[in-house]
Amino acid sequence: MKPLHSPSKSTEIQPEGGPEWVPPAVRAWDRFWFRPADPLPLGVIRFFAGAVILYIHLIYSLDLQPLLGKHGWLDDGPLTYLREKYPDYPPSADWNFSQPEKKGLPLWSVYYHVQEPASVIAVHSAFMVGMFLFTIGFATRVTSVIAWVAALSYVHRATSTVFGMDQISIILLFYLMIGPSGAAFSVDRLLACWWARRKGLPEPPVKPLVSANFALRLMQIHFCIIYMASGLSKLQGPSWWNGQALWGTMANYSFAPMHWPIYLDFLKFLAEHRVLWEIVMTGGSYFTLFVEISFTFLVWRKSTRWLILIGAIMLHTGIGLIMGLTTFSMTMMCLMLCFLPPETFHRALAALSSKARAIKGKALGDPRAARKEPALAGKA
Repeated sequence: MKPLHSPSKSTEIQPEGGPEWVPPAVRAWDRFWFRPADPLPLGVIRFFAGAVILYIHLIYSLDLQPLLGKHGWLDDGPLTYLREKYPDYPPSADWNFSQPEKKGLPLWSVYYHVQEPASVIAVHSAFMVGMFLFTIGFATRVTSVIAWVAALSYVHRATSTVFGMDQISIILLFYLMIGPSGAAFSVDRLLACWWARRKGLPEPPVKPLVSANFALRLMQIHFCIIYMASGLSKLQGPSWWNGQALWGTMANYSFAPMHWPIYLDFLKFLAEHRVLWEIVMTGGSYFTLFVEISFTFLVWRKSTRWLILIGAIMLHTGIGLIMGLTTFSMTMMCLMLCFLPPETFHRALAALSSKARAIKGKALGDPRAARKEPALAGKA
């Protein structure tokens, strides 16, 4: 059978990434950033990150007026000073001090303009609805912007400073906002398939998108910068060289769960056995340095990717349990999902779907029930 399209003799089939005269490094750079990719990883990241961020902001509801109200813990006086009169630090030693010093921080929040209790509750409720719709992937292009604006509004009003959990939340929401995070594993995907069936058309496939790859690459590069900066900054302190940094965290009443008797007994047991103490504390300190500094170099190789990702998961599990920074660790793990290949997500969803069909078939007494492939992810 004659193919639908065949190149003529004068047509040259160019290699992937550009014509032959383009240097290989340029073609590799183009493939790295602009090769179409499966948007399913973005959809999974959106679901988990949205759930964590929604939980964080739901907790704010318990102290909504003290955090965001007109007479909250941070009232108009300090806010006005930070926004208008706070002096910026000089950028370098050769700063020209004859110039007028720049003052004020670039802070913006909806809650600077909405301060009455009823209005604060109404805006907060609207933001919670928007975050929930973003989490399930409904009208994602719109709700992603709402979620990002809401998170910034809470950070700039409630604290006027950015902590680690806030930073990672804003990073996640920003990249999910610019990427097609609703193209797969979303209500938007289900609605698109339902609308196609209603019209008598086949379900539209999930096509690889350049924007999906671009957003994932931005997440990956940003994660590597965070880890590298964190690891190298630790080298400036002597406690990380002599292996005592971990002990300063685990025995800190401000962070560690010292109210747990089993945890306190564990620390006492380590303190009574010097060799074991050195293995745990010094080894844990060096393990942290190794994971954070080597992550940037090992995560790009398939042979070492899973090893370093497991190390990072262990690191953040320890941070969440020992330092009490649970939500920070969960947001970091959500961001870490950007390094997993799409095939991993497809296999995981297929396994979950098979398990759900088996449970449904057992409940209905029909093992053949619900064999149809779900439309949440689709096929790329």
